[in-house]
Amino acid sequence: MKKSLFMLLMLAVAGMTMSCEKDVIDPTNENEANNSTNAVKDADATAMKELLGSWEYVAVADKDDQFYSHTDYVFYFWEDCNGYLTIDAYDKSNLINSTTRNSLTYWVDNEILYIKYGNSSPIEWEYRFQDNTLIMRSDMDEYNNTYVFTKAEDGDMRFVGDWSTTRKDGDRYYDEHIKFVTPKDGFTYYSGYDNPNPQWFKYTFDGDMLIMTNIDSTTSTKKYYRFEDGKLYLSDENGGIETYYSTIKKE
Repeated sequence: MKKSLFMLLMLAVAGMTMSCEKDVIDPTNENEANNSTNAVKDADATAMKELLGSWEYVAVADKDDQFYSHTDYVFYFWEDCNGYLTIDAYDKSNLINSTTRNSLTYWVDNEILYIKYGNSSPIEWEYRFQDNTLIMRSDMDEYNNTYVFTKAEDGDMRFVGDWSTTRKDGDRYYDEHIKFVTPKDGFTYYSGYDNPNPQWFKYTFDGDMLIMTNIDSTTSTKKYYRFEDGKLYLSDENGGIETYYSTIKKE
């Protein structure tokens, strides 16, 4: 693959913070400082509006690449400052054989586009709009590549979300989900269980032990607990094998 493909992929998953030099404003000139600040804020707000939607970049592999023909990159920028990045690498038969999916948050500040993936530090992008393209460059790219994304047609956002239905097969219940992540990308999944009714309990704590008592009986379940990196870890014994639980994100 081309170095540009490799570097753009690295930029998508990296978490390093970079700096960008800006023009220096004379702080002793109040009018100059205020006018310049207001102009930058207006430019940032305008850029946020222009970013909305999806932007596509197709990187063609080198002729001597034995595995890939091209890789498609799509940035989605939504009004709530959240977004998504999809990367699909196609083989010589034009079938997708490698994918990357990353949710993100983004904002523009002082005419710099910041894109943040998960808990990583935001990546700084210099950007400019030209006709129907978004031209981006990052100081993190050691090859100093410039990426030209083309504005795509707006997709149908009505489908975006997690849609589910429940069916029964014998004594088992199944929640079947179709999750539309972007106007073009989605996945399916399901979960099975024996009893569709939630089992309510009261819970208390005793040191580092969680005690859950069923409301319809005196039966209690005791688990040792700890929190780390936003996850809840439970174990039957102190220092025993742990099971971790993640919070369910709201759509």
